[in-house]
Amino acid sequence: MFGELGAILIVLAVTHVVMAVALACRPHAGPAFAVLSTVGGAGCGCAVDAWLVPGYVAAAIGAAEVAVVAVGMYAFMSRWLHPVGAAVWSSWLLLGAVLLGWGVLFLAHLDVSRMTSSLLWATSALSAVTLPSAVVQTREGWEPLLGRRRRRAGRPPGARAGCYAPRVSVHVPCHAEPPHIVIATLDRLARLDYPDFEVLVVDNNTADPELWWPVKAHCERLGERFRFLHVEGITGAKAGALNWALDYTCPRAELIAVVDADYQVQRRWLRATAWYFADPAMGFVQCPHAYRGYAQSTLGCWANWEYAVFFATGMVSLDEHHSGITVGTMSLIRRAALEAAGGWAEWCLTEDSELAIRIHAAGYRSVYLTEPYGRGLIPETFEGYRRQRYRWTYGPVQEFWHHWRLFLPGWLGTPSALTGGQKLHHANHGLDVMSIGLRALCFPLAGLAAASMVAHHERVAMPAELWIAATCLLASNLLLRWLVYRRAVRATTRQALGGILAFASLTHVITIASLQALTRRPARWQRTNKFRPRRNGLRALTHASSETLLGLAGLLAAAVLVAVNRSGGIVTALAVGLAVQAITYLTAPVVALAADRSLARATGNLLDLPAVAIAAGVHRPAYPVVGRSHGAHARTPNSTTGRPAVRDHTAVRRSVRPRL
Repeated sequence: MFGELGAILIVLAVTHVVMAVALACRPHAGPAFAVLSTVGGAGCGCAVDAWLVPGYVAAAIGAAEVAVVAVGMYAFMSRWLHPVGAAVWSSWLLLGAVLLGWGVLFLAHLDVSRMTSSLLWATSALSAVTLPSAVVQTREGWEPLLGRRRRRAGRPPGARAGCYAPRVSVHVPCHAEPPHIVIATLDRLARLDYPDFEVLVVDNNTADPELWWPVKAHCERLGERFRFLHVEGITGAKAGALNWALDYTCPRAELIAVVDADYQVQRRWLRATAWYFADPAMGFVQCPHAYRGYAQSTLGCWANWEYAVFFATGMVSLDEHHSGITVGTMSLIRRAALEAAGGWAEWCLTEDSELAIRIHAAGYRSVYLTEPYGRGLIPETFEGYRRQRYRWTYGPVQEFWHHWRLFLPGWLGTPSALTGGQKLHHANHGLDVMSIGLRALCFPLAGLAAASMVAHHERVAMPAELWIAATCLLASNLLLRWLVYRRAVRATTRQALGGILAFASLTHVITIASLQALTRRPARWQRTNKFRPRRNGLRALTHASSETLLGLAGLLAAAVLVAVNRSGGIVTALAVGLAVQAITYLTAPVVALAADRSLARATGNLLDLPAVAIAAGVHRPAYPVVGRSHGAHARTPNSTTGRPAVRDHTAVRRSVRPRL
């Protein structure tokens, strides 16, 4: 039985890598090409099997027949994947299923000590637990590459745009932001080509008046459409500020738009998106993140393409399954849906994507547009890049812990309007991040298993079928990732390599955030610093010190394992895996140094001058300073909605809490 499974594994592994190559060569070929490619791949697999594992020809031929029939049927029948894409996906699923069964039999037949066996079984069990989430996440990431054209409209028809134009209240939350950046954002909003909107600048907990007073003065110059609200002592970070601002939103506003303080929008943003809300079931419309001003920054160039992958693949796939999420900026939300959901969640680090769960659970729909209507800034240091990704990783796990009952099927779960597909994809948004932390635990367990083999003088030969399967999976995954960058993101080879390097540098912080969220260790919301830092030289490595130490320790451990165990086998394979992970960690100091070096090439920093001199054109601040009696004005939001101005912000703050 074990030998037959090994032969089947080789055939399916070779078939899968051949189908990945076929996708690279002719991505939109018909079913006949998909079937012929499968036949060729299965034939190559049989040849490799006869060469490496002779004696199991019948099993190999049977596997080839099953692969051709399964792939052919799926290629002809799939409604959502094009034929070659369906062949790639079905061959990957078949390979994964057989590899799982083969691994169980392999471990069951190992003649090793109890310690080694326990460690290997624990490693395999952790990997197996994360497999369902990995399947869903892989499908989301590959679907735009493998699928047919988008089933849902990505941009509004020109004839219909502008037919429906409800009043929009644009909320711009900010905290301790450079004034000239916020002012540039407001100037772009002032030029919006839309008949009925207001802009609320919500400045929360900024203690230094040099930062917020120029913005307030600029709002007054822009006219009655712009109102500046300053509040201190508020909790809940960005979500708290947005909830607080709802009391000051124009009662006629049907839509709430959220724009980050650094985003510069296009004139036609609202006109091109508001018409979707002519459908009363539409809950929110989301545009992708896009960036500007990164040409002189190595980190900015790399991060830009790393960010782009999610918005060109994952967000598109989620939208196809009616499970799109809001992403914090360039969001347009129906006010009634926001209030029905209970407002913004102040307990969550990713209050944006969390809100999407509750809006869908309330029965509203959503749409994701692939065209960017605004561009923001990328963190200039590796520290800022890590901090941002920590928040984006930690938050989805919070969402899952809070809403897991919503995701249960039928009577087991909390009643809601979520469909089965929405439950699956919203749940996996958190489960996938949790799986990252669990999979990371496999590396120390595998290292301990290798050490146990060395200590017990155990030699386990590396089966040829495992080498073939691992090599084929690695090759096909690298090829598919490259195709995602080239076709979905439309990046050059150099840009794709930069994006891959940037993502690799975040491996450690993503793992740490996942593990801390799993154990529910408290974390606080941290904004992305937009003040241009100064160069640190080698001190920039302090922000990648953990990754550097782990990488060097991993390489040393791998070298020791290879030196002590010269007979090869599983120990050598584990040492190679440990070395690959160590090299992944060592990309962090490389990116940290590259980001720091780019700071020297950046243009002069306007923030070296007094902020008020930039924003108001005067050399010295002409406003009250903190500590004087009339400083209370800073905590008294102006009201143009008919409500009297209130000096104590706690008296007017809404108690908005999620209902689900």
